Amino acid sequence: MRTENKVEEGVALGELKKFSEKLSVPGVVTAEAASICMKGLERGLTRGKPLAQIAASSLYAACREKEVPMTLDNLAAASGVGRKAVARWYRLLVTELDLKMPIADPAECLARVASRAKVDPKVEADALEILSKAVKAGITAGVYPQGLAASAIYLASLLDGQWLTQSAAAEAAGVREATVRKQSKRLRKIVEVQLGRTTRKKRLSWSELEASRLSRVEVPA
Repeated sequence: MRTENKVEEGVALGELKKFSEKLSVPGVVTAEAASICMKGLERGLTRGKPLAQIAASSLYAACREKEVPMTLDNLAAASGVGRKAVARWYRLLVTELDLKMPIADPAECLARVASRAKVDPKVEADALEILSKAVKAGITAGVYPQGLAASAIYLASLLDGQWLTQSAAAEAAGVREATVRKQSKRLRKIVEVQLGRTTRKKRLSWSELEASRLSRVEVPA
């Protein structure tokens, strides 16, 4: 049995090293991921399951723990493990191993996403205001921070006439377009309150704003 465990450990760590090299993560993250992976193996969490899954999810957990930017999409692409599988195993590792993850702040992601999306300072400032109000409204808890940052920038760009697409915002944040679309719907409630200071007659509907965007030159990602 011990020999079998050693073989599993070797395979899992080999996969982990391969994923780390593809993503060029710092050595301290790889070391932490290896520790998490070994604890998962010791707990017997991988019985009958592909070892690549626990290796990929351990690396994702280590990135989150060390606050190294990493999206599920990037991890899934580098590892060949499905995005949902990485997310599912990550949740299992956090629960079973009682991992303490820092609370991510979407505002910290904002500057990076805004830079990649090449929006102007006014859009970034308005997006930060949207996020600040969303936090106060209590609608950001447990939501992926990169997705929120991208969605806030997308909405702010519409309001400021920058005409950024959901696709470009998603690419800048390293998330899926569906994530931006979903989180934009949550944040629109905040923006509607922000727009309430103007008269209804002067306001365009979201569909009108988006239609107007389609007729303009879009900001490249």
